[in-house]
Amino acid sequence: MDEVSGWWSGAHHEGRGLDVLALADAAGGFRPLIDGGYDALVDAGLEPARAARWVSARPLRTAFTAVTLDSPRYSALLKSIPEPPPVLFVDGDVSALSMPAVAVVGTRSCTSYGSSIARRLGAALAAAGVVTVSGLARGVDAAAHRGAMAVGRTVAVVGHGLGFTSPASHDGMRSAMVASGSAVVSTWPDDVRPFPSNFPIRNRWIAGLASALVVVEAPVRSGAGITAREAGDLGRPVWAVPGPIGAPASEGCNRMLADRSATAVVDVDELVATLTGASPSTGPEHWLNVLFNGATVDDTARRVGCSVSELLARLSKLELEGVVVRLPGQRYAPTGAT
Repeated sequence: MDEVSGWWSGAHHEGRGLDVLALADAAGGFRPLIDGGYDALVDAGLEPARAARWVSARPLRTAFTAVTLDSPRYSALLKSIPEPPPVLFVDGDVSALSMPAVAVVGTRSCTSYGSSIARRLGAALAAAGVVTVSGLARGVDAAAHRGAMAVGRTVAVVGHGLGFTSPASHDGMRSAMVASGSAVVSTWPDDVRPFPSNFPIRNRWIAGLASALVVVEAPVRSGAGITAREAGDLGRPVWAVPGPIGAPASEGCNRMLADRSATAVVDVDELVATLTGASPSTGPEHWLNVLFNGATVDDTARRVGCSVSELLARLSKLELEGVVVRLPGQRYAPTGAT
């Protein structure tokens, strides 16, 4: 249980469409602005009626963790965008918000190919120490989250209060995220239901929480397309996975590539190396990436320096979770890749 003070509750309710950081800068910092109350807000340029509502706001209680814009735990990436949300509500490990992050998004109605690529991206980013940010939706989002959780951590940004999970069928995945050190983030109080109008706002926070965005599959008109435009507006690099001509799930990505608003993804490992600044040929190889690139279980164990029995135990768990599928000849692939 956490509580947001009346002042930050006021910032949450009255600060939308307003640069609260700029207000604080005009006042010489958050402390003078908070201590100065109504007069300080008006002196900083806020309309008197809005300032009055702000300072009269009641504290907000949450069953989760509240992180305000003045907190060192607030995401530095999100804080760098214009008009960042004054309060974040977090279910899980808040430290995940401070890790290097790349957003992976796409359509709910993805193909098996799109699901496979999203899982590989999530796993490869996690192996490089990068958090995968996505929206907890069906399709590409879920695949990216699962791939990341198989190796490391992920962050889900939702369009509703944390008292809900949307879709409800992802409640188990959300619980697994929290248990694994990942985080689910909202900018709405716990009791706010998943309204359609919330999700375009959520898409901006997905773009803001990451240093780059990858669109795996997306129709021309889609939430992923909105997120890509938000990322572009924020100066974040946008990448897109090319798809077959005429395929509805890839038409949005192909158009982004045609108008040069995105760069083509031609190889997952090369993309991750580009995004992280690492060479794909240096550093320790993650066992899951080795396996997904066609090595047998025995070969993978030798290359990464662990026992076959340890590897098989991990793979059995990932099979049960629906992350990997077993192939003939001691080989495995991401679910949906076959």
